[in-house]
Order: sequence, then C-alpha cells, then structure tokens
Amino acid sequence: MDMKFCLIAFSIFLIGESFALGKVSHLLVESLGDGVFQLEDGGKQNPISASTFLPQDTKLSVRPKSGIETLAAGYQFRFGSSTTFECNYESIELYSGSIFIRSRKITNSIKIIGPEVTIRLSGAGSCMMEVEPNGGFKFVGLLGKLISSIDETTYVNILPGDIVFTNLLEDTFSDKLVVDLDNLLQSSFLLSGFANSNSFLDSLKSVSKSQKLHMGKALGTTVGSANHSESFEIIKDAPEKQNSQSLQDSSKFSYQGGNYELSTSPPLQELLGRTPQRVKKVSTVPSSEFKENNISKQLPLTKKNYPSRPFPSKVLRGR
Repeated sequence: MDMKFCLIAFSIFLIGESFALGKVSHLLVESLGDGVFQLEDGGKQNPISASTFLPQDTKLSVRPKSGIETLAAGYQFRFGSSTTFECNYESIELYSGSIFIRSRKITNSIKIIGPEVTIRLSGAGSCMMEVEPNGGFKFVGLLGKLISSIDETTYVNILPGDIVFTNLLEDTFSDKLVVDLDNLLQSSFLLSGFANSNSFLDSLKSVSKSQKLHMGKALGTTVGSANHSESFEIIKDAPEKQNSQSLQDSSKFSYQGGNYELSTSPPLQELLGRTPQRVKKVSTVPSSEFKENNISKQLPLTKKNYPSRPFPSKVLRGR
C-alpha cells in the first residue's frame, strides 16, 4: 500500500514538474486489449506496461480492438484502436487512428501534428479527433468549448455536438455539422469502452438531453470521411421524394437515431386499439305516442301511468 502511494505521488510530482517546464509527459493509466507497443528499428515491437510513462520521440502503435488511456498535466487522453502516434513534450504527432482529448484548464494549449495539417487545440473541454483518408482531421465536440487553429490564423470554436473537418486546400475548416451525442455515447469505443467518472457521464448525458430537446430538424444523413482535400462525404440514410407531397404521402421518415413509422389506420382505431363499433340506438317512445296511449284513452293519471322516470315538473305537481 505504501509503495503504491509513493508511486502515485512520484508520478504526480513528475507530471507537475513537466508542466512547470512547459512539457507534457503521458502516464499510461489504463490499457485495454493488447494495449500499446513501441515500434523500433528493424521491426521490433516492445509492449508498454501500465503505470509507466510513454517514451518520447518514439513511434507507438495501439493494437486493433485495443485502447489506452493516459494522464498528462491538465489533460486526459485516450488513444483508440489501430492508432499510430508519437508523443513529444509539446505536441502529439498522429499518423493514423483516433484520439480522445479532455482538457481540464482553460489555459491549456497543445499542438496536434497530422499527416497533412498541424493544428493547435486550446481551451477547456472534451473532443474526439480522427485522422481522415486525405491526411486531415475530423473533430467531434463533446463538452465545453475548445478552439482549434491552423497556423495560428484560422480559428473555429468546437462546441458539444459539432463536427468539423479541416479543409486542406484552403487551410481552413469546413462548415459545422451536428452529431447525435446520445448515440455517440453508446456507440463510440473511446467513450463507452473505458471507465468514465460519474461527473463526466452526467455532464455528457445532460448535454445530449438538451440537444435532443432543441434539435429542430432531422438531417436523415450520416457524415462519412474526408477523402479529398476540400470535401467530405454526406451519406443519405434514405432516398428523398422529389414531389412536394413526399412528407405527407410517405409512411416512414428518418431522423437522427432511427426511423419512425406513421400509422396508416384511422385515428379512432389507433386511439381505441380496436376497430370502432357503432352503438345501436335504443328505441324510445315518442311523446305523441305516449299521449295517445295515455291521455287520449282518458286513463286516470295515477302513479302507475307516469313514466318510470317522470319529468321534474310532474314530480313537483305530484307532491
């Protein structure tokens, strides 16, 4: 117990010392699957065990269906399956794969180097980044507000639910798209594959719930990958109708999260849960017929001749 406490205290001291010197050291705190390996010359691969610092200026590779989580000064990182990267004291060089970044201080700033573009991520919040086929980045905002910049001249604010691509042709960013955070929380390995604190989960669920309440338009599309320098794919979930009555005539429409079936049964049947039945009309004796059978025959007006439910006026007169 004392040895473990000393190791944690020493690790915190080293992280704080690195932060004071303007350097970022990654402490490996969790390894899933086969974990991460150090790639050396000659094709040799050495596994890196937990509770150790990742080596600097060395190419590292996370195995398929695996992942790792690291801590640094003011940061929490997660590297996804089949991610190849290199940790430097002031930056992370991402060759392929995806990464989760959680910045805890608004003064934080880190440089991410990709195959074709270099960005600087600043601020406090959480996001995910992925290397695209064209060598650029795709950002997905989760919590807080992060600012990404290219060459310190072009900026974009990454808010929860935002999807942003780098435009390599113009050295700028694409227009923002929206991702369903509730589905992302359940399907993303970088989020659901690791142990999350209750505060982080509560914050993410609160933001996703707020997004659903304010989401006023169903996109019916899926964001693909950026295969070209200046564009990315938009995949339609379902073919669109060309006529103006397509929404009224269609029995199904798509929204973010699934499909909703419009009922084709009559509204009354849908409400009752069965086929509506018309109640047979009960025959009543008309007042004229009552008079003809009672008054015209000059029968004495006694209580026996009154209807079973007399009118209030007759009740009063009877008293």
